[in-house]
Amino acid sequence: PSLQGAVLLEGQYPFAVGGNSHVYKGKLFRSNGRTTQVAIKMILSDGGFGQSSDSFRRLQREAYIWEQFKHENLVPFFGISYDVAPWPVLVSPLYDFGHVGTFLKEHPTANRPEIVLGVASGVEYLHANDVVHGDLKVSNVLVDNRGVPRISDFGISKILNRCGFTTPRANVGTLPYMAPELFWIVNSDAHQEKFPSTTKSSDVYSFGLLALEVRPS
Repeated sequence: PSLQGAVLLEGQYPFAVGGNSHVYKGKLFRSNGRTTQVAIKMILSDGGFGQSSDSFRRLQREAYIWEQFKHENLVPFFGISYDVAPWPVLVSPLYDFGHVGTFLKEHPTANRPEIVLGVASGVEYLHANDVVHGDLKVSNVLVDNRGVPRISDFGISKILNRCGFTTPRANVGTLPYMAPELFWIVNSDAHQEKFPSTTKSSDVYSFGLLALEVRPS
């Protein structure tokens, strides 16, 4: 959905920086007169500046996948704003607790098994709908204001068996959480590289590492 004229960017610097995106704080002005703090995600070009036709396609792709989801353990998608920045941006709720790693440092007595179960429920929902997240890690699990874990960042997620919605390029996640089969494989006989692809199984592997990181030390 379009959020034309309803979003205000707060500050000129991002509070989170990813490989291909910057995330800023902002406000969403609702039709009932209330305002909601939001996260504004700007998808960048491969060069890291501005937006290209490729980065715009990636934004549209992420928005299409993201708006399909309705689950307590996934970050909800508010929509796209076309006028808050020089290029379109993705808008979602802003959670003061940040990601689960930060949350647990500040709340060491939090119910860690419940957090792990919440993430598992979110992953189960994605897989039941033939969606592979592709980049499960602690920093991609946010904690809402009720302490509920919510999976975020669907930039390299894919819908299985759907033309045009497979993983973009050869992006297979974050190295420390990556399943072994996703490492680059070089066929020495054919002298060519085989491009790995994320799967439900590789998501489960990443989830396992995430769960180990969340458990008490």
